[in-house]
Amino acid sequence: MASAPVFISHRAEYARIARALKKIIEVTSQGQLDVFISEDIPRGNDWREAIEAHLNAAQSLFLIYGAPYEDWSWCFYETGYFAAIKADPAVKAGAPGRQIYCLTRPDVAAPGPLAHLQMVTGTQDLTKELMELYERNNIDFDATELRADIAKLEKGLFGPLRQFDGYARLYLTAQDADFTGTQMPASAMFTGDRSVLGDLFSIGSSSVAWADVVARNLEAGDPNFMSKWIDETADIIMAARASRFETAQTVLFGRGGRRYRTLLAYARTQGDGTYCCEFLVIDEVGGPATGLTSQQLSLFSGIRMGYRFRSDVINKFSNDFDTLSEQERRARIQEIPRTIEDLTIESRAHGNINMDDFLAAFDDAESDRMRRLIGYWPTLKRELYRSLGLAEDGKTVTGPGLTGGDLERYRTAFGAMRLLNIEFLSRCCGRVALMMKRSEQELSDNARKLEEAVRTLTRPDLKTAA
Repeated sequence: MASAPVFISHRAEYARIARALKKIIEVTSQGQLDVFISEDIPRGNDWREAIEAHLNAAQSLFLIYGAPYEDWSWCFYETGYFAAIKADPAVKAGAPGRQIYCLTRPDVAAPGPLAHLQMVTGTQDLTKELMELYERNNIDFDATELRADIAKLEKGLFGPLRQFDGYARLYLTAQDADFTGTQMPASAMFTGDRSVLGDLFSIGSSSVAWADVVARNLEAGDPNFMSKWIDETADIIMAARASRFETAQTVLFGRGGRRYRTLLAYARTQGDGTYCCEFLVIDEVGGPATGLTSQQLSLFSGIRMGYRFRSDVINKFSNDFDTLSEQERRARIQEIPRTIEDLTIESRAHGNINMDDFLAAFDDAESDRMRRLIGYWPTLKRELYRSLGLAEDGKTVTGPGLTGGDLERYRTAFGAMRLLNIEFLSRCCGRVALMMKRSEQELSDNARKLEEAVRTLTRPDLKTAA
């Protein structure tokens, strides 16, 4: 290793920016600083042993910190391990200058375990700290080159936080203490990507006060069902504070006539006393289905969600955990329940699947089988989450997950889900095929009529009505 190794601690979602920072430090230090990230551990090696070895050797630790509501337990473990080594007199005497740098967004509060440190909240701060690190280790560097390279990381390290997967998000934040009665508090504010707020509210900003949305709607005379959406969204937020889930029914017409449905994904009170509701922004294609019986609508909706589950879960999350790095394993543990929850919320919001109507679409024997298939789901979901080290809510951590016996539990539960999905879709599609099937005689008669109609329409002597 180089004379002053650097350890970069990060969640898997920040791997790209961690690799970029690693490259910049190694290049601008002319190879005199060796930078470690967990992705450097070869597949099949003991990752915990490798991480602890590098933490023992490192003279500096950079933590790339993101959103407070993300799980930072492992990164805090790495940081605490590093800090404990620093407190060892024998190591401290032989390794001057060991420091922890917490890289965080300017608008994000310092994480509790590191609140005693000075946060690095911008490219100027980071450049200054790296210059001092280089000077302490007698490393020659080009200050202009370093500033230019670090500036390229500004958006990834210090820009606004974004979700990495799934639908676009809309956030409603307010001070929890300001909620009184049934009215939305004056501190309520919508935030999100500028393009999302532009599509929904026709504004060129990444934030807008709830009161301003209400006022703009009153001035515009409610051309796009905004009043109904505002009332419904307020009810959903209030219900969430009381631990109740209410389904969104209103479709909001946004910029250019596009249709959106905003679905509550999470509601939480953060450490700083801010109450935050996270909404999925789903682009609705067309209007509600018409001309279908309630049984047909439930059946078609079941097929749609079955294919979504196959695409977003079954085909996406393989069981090759033996080949994953620790960062990838932890990312998988978080991504699986989030994806399942997104699909569950979407299914509830569409509101087209009534269990009685769905089962009534099948004959008695097949209806019993479909009921049994659906009944398997809670058990499989519970055991899948258990294998991930999570409680039944998919959020509460109960263990490390995907290690030891949990690997076999995951493979069994995931394999059972795959089999359930295959049979579910096969029986649903088969039932639709029976509904639509026509006899060969009828199809043959229709084919002759079709040919006759085409010949008639393409005759050169066919006159167009004046």
